[in-house]
Amino acid sequence: MKFTKITLSVALLGAFTLGMAANIDAQIEKIQNAPAQERVELMNEFKQQLANMNKEERMQAISQMQEKMQAHAQENMQEGKQFGSDTHEQAQSQRDHSQEMGENTRQRAQDMAHSKQTEAMEHMNQMQNMNQVHAGNQMNHMMEMQGGNGGGNMSGGGMSGGNNH
Repeated sequence: MKFTKITLSVALLGAFTLGMAANIDAQIEKIQNAPAQERVELMNEFKQQLANMNKEERMQAISQMQEKMQAHAQENMQEGKQFGSDTHEQAQSQRDHSQEMGENTRQRAQDMAHSKQTEAMEHMNQMQNMNQVHAGNQMNHMMEMQGGNGGGNMSGGGMSGGNNH
């Protein structure tokens, strides 16, 4: 009879412990998946349950909690590394693209500056040619005026009355 009571007590304790372990697993998962504010409340409830357990149950529950949390943290780290790797690749791609855009912009600016410089030089050449033509016309006019005066000197307003261009 005594042996049967002990066996029954051990069996009930084992079943209770297994049920509690499953309950703890469910609670831990619920805590891990909860939003931050709810997570605080769930952790407080879990701590109250720990306080009501005997030492062995409490140690087992805490051990389970630590194992689950470590596994969860490692999963998050792996996801974070993958996310970080993706983010790093995207950032590098963005830098390369920005650098390429900068080089294209710099090339366009150089091309535009070269074009403006060429236009300015062409304009200067046109102005210089016009000035030379104008000076030549003035010289011809002066020569004609001198020729009409009987070969006199150029003083005496050789340019007055002429048509200036």
